[in-house]
Amino acid sequence: MNSLSEIDLHTKIRDINIEYDKVVVGSTIEALAYSCLNNIPFVCSRLSPPHRFEHFDNDDDLSVFGVKNVSRTVQTNFSEKSIGIDKLWLWERLFFFLSVSGLCPLVDKPVSLRVLNNVLKAPTANARLAKIHFNELIIFDDEEVHGLDVPKVKDKKYKVYDWFDVRSGMKHKYNRIEDNTDFVNHILFYPSDRVSGEHNFKDAVAVSYLTEGQLDDFEYSDINARFKTFYMMKKLGIRGARNGRDVNDKTKYKYYSIKIENTRREIIKPKNIYESFDNITFNYDSLNDIIAQNPLKESYVSRIIKRL
Repeated sequence: MNSLSEIDLHTKIRDINIEYDKVVVGSTIEALAYSCLNNIPFVCSRLSPPHRFEHFDNDDDLSVFGVKNVSRTVQTNFSEKSIGIDKLWLWERLFFFLSVSGLCPLVDKPVSLRVLNNVLKAPTANARLAKIHFNELIIFDDEEVHGLDVPKVKDKKYKVYDWFDVRSGMKHKYNRIEDNTDFVNHILFYPSDRVSGEHNFKDAVAVSYLTEGQLDDFEYSDINARFKTFYMMKKLGIRGARNGRDVNDKTKYKYYSIKIENTRREIIKPKNIYESFDNITFNYDSLNDIIAQNPLKESYVSRIIKRL
């Protein structure tokens, strides 16, 4: 049996105590931008990168991060549309800036976070406990963050991605098909991950905005999402693979019907909304607002940004 002194020594070795004036909680692109601009360390219980299909508007100014927002054109069912760079690319860049600047203090991602008085407790997977003492906590993401007040009632909708493998009908000009309803609000087409190398074969994902009740309603199920996706594609004249020449007119080809298969449904929960209190602030600002309200402070992060 270990002696008391051995137990105390073991605890001291495993526990980590860190002191900061301010700490950011969360790893959304907004949280990382706020940390970079204000030179504040961040911690999180999960990584929250933007979705692979999220992009900036082509007129968003990202120059404060040393980034040129190069626009590109996508084809929709209405017209061509200009969009900016992918948000994921900037998120990865900001994460790199913070990591090399020492503003990501917990290399081992905590399994959860608990707020107790002026201490943020962060147990990690290897049974170590980090205690981060702070004067102010700025929270962007409450995932696995305990010790907070009860959030307001969630009245926002869930963002739902229904992914499809397109088995026939992979080649067409469209990047996006839009509708005016919440169920299958738009369909995004992207180079299939099932085909290697450079190619123009496209799979699809349908994006919907559903209430919690609608998630359990068959009318809004992934099966019906496939039916609507099929209908929207067919309505635009998208066809399947060729099926030989027309017997009545050899100059024309026949085509198979479109064929799509459900692969998975991805559900993104709406954010909980909290009231700020004492020295804990909940930040729900957009990235553009964060950039406008927080000039880049002179710091090691700013020097890295200016050099790259």
